[in-house]
Amino acid sequence: MELTNKDIIEYYRKTELSYHLWGPNYHYGYWDGTTNHLFKATQKLNEVVAQTASISKDDRILDAGCGAGGCSVYLAKNIGCHVTGITICPRQINFAYKNAKKEGVEQLTEFFEMDYHKTEFPDNHFDVVWGLESICYAAGKDRFIQEAYRVLKKGGRLIVADGFACKNDYNFQEQRSMDKWIKGWAVNYLETPENFIQFATETGFQNCNYQDISKEVFPTAKLMYYLAFPFILFHLFDKIFPMKSYPLEIWFHQYEALKKGLWEYGIFCATKLEE
Repeated sequence: MELTNKDIIEYYRKTELSYHLWGPNYHYGYWDGTTNHLFKATQKLNEVVAQTASISKDDRILDAGCGAGGCSVYLAKNIGCHVTGITICPRQINFAYKNAKKEGVEQLTEFFEMDYHKTEFPDNHFDVVWGLESICYAAGKDRFIQEAYRVLKKGGRLIVADGFACKNDYNFQEQRSMDKWIKGWAVNYLETPENFIQFATETGFQNCNYQDISKEVFPTAKLMYYLAFPFILFHLFDKIFPMKSYPLEIWFHQYEALKKGLWEYGIFCATKLEE
């Protein structure tokens, strides 16, 4: 059964506390010689993705699937650009505004409840469309890419960092391994990098580039695997720590599937044609 926006909203409502414990950045992070803990890793991935998209303070950014505004706030605070964040989860809007105010960037950020498949923004409006671990939720990745192209200015960039499928077709056991974790995160499917590039090219994007950074996110995948054990204890005290709704088994299965080479983590970047 295909998961809907309603399912995604309900998932994030139920797992709200768990994500707050993770931190403002709802993603895997990036581990290199400069990172020694998770928060630094998540900030590092923000930095790497921003550098890949060549974001400057003069750019206007659309954070597509902004969550609690972690990336939006990072970009506004560290680069000084204006960021518009959108999410389908109404409660996340309040969290995003609170985070922006806390970090002193409320003048550079704004947040709306909106679906990135079909936004209300005019054509040629943004310099960058940013999607960090949010585009995996797209019911149609091609539809998201088309909408990103529409709202981007000529010469604008689309940047996506997310999980990708390693192949188009899995056998029964492989698909079962994948479903055990992506469905638990309310994700219908992962697209292959090749298909993603094809969708972007057919839409009109140029300079499509994809970088596999699975090695740099692997420490987080492994950390989640081992953290799942102590977190299971919280389930015994659900009245104090309401976390039973968070499916901790996902943390096991995402790591096993990554080790088996069933999925990978990559950064995709492309440019809208300048005519």
